Amino acid sequence: MMKFFSFISILSRRASGLCRRISPWRTFQALPETGKWVPIFIIAFFISQEYFFPSAQSSQRENPPEVREDISSPAGSAQDSSVKEILNLSSMIQFATNNKLPEDKALKYASLIFHASQKYGVNPPEIIALIMAESQFKETSINAKSGDYGLGQINWKHWGKDYGLSRQDLLDPAINIYMTCHVYSYFGKDFGKYHRGFGIKSKSYVVNVKSILSSLHVFSEKNQEEVS
Repeated sequence: MMKFFSFISILSRRASGLCRRISPWRTFQALPETGKWVPIFIIAFFISQEYFFPSAQSSQRENPPEVREDISSPAGSAQDSSVKEILNLSSMIQFATNNKLPEDKALKYASLIFHASQKYGVNPPEIIALIMAESQFKETSINAKSGDYGLGQINWKHWGKDYGLSRQDLLDPAINIYMTCHVYSYFGKDFGKYHRGFGIKSKSYVVNVKSILSSLHVFSEKNQEEVS
């Protein structure tokens, strides 16, 4: 507060000195110099408002409580929905693997599949079915003959190498699941093309994936009925 009054006092003395130096016949010439002090007086005014009326200034910066609630509610409900979906996907993975996976690993895979599926616009249960058909959720799975790696058996020569990924990178579940969703989306969400590219499709492979997917749907519907 003392700094503020000192600042105002200095301004007043300088302004008074300036007025004494300006004679009537030089008023017009002195206008530009006087104009330099106008911003200073404006700043002084707003500083005084901050010192003498702090509550009024702070209340204007705050959002009304009801606005904050309206903004936070959708985010909260969306988060709850995401959690439920991830838990549902985790249950599907446990069901597909006959509960052979630790719970924390199933949740990790479920979360990665959920987010990667959103990014590439694919159906999460279909990704679970693909991974089951390819590796049965064995993240260290390697087909040395074909050069396929990880959960979704991503081919290093055709996919990993082109994206600057090493063979070891493809064994990372986070990278592999995102690549699985990307490749599946690239081939138009076609199980057969995912497995053989543009080559001859394997009918038995497609039937196997669709069978796994049907089981997942039945399991999911049964779970929903039990919850409700």
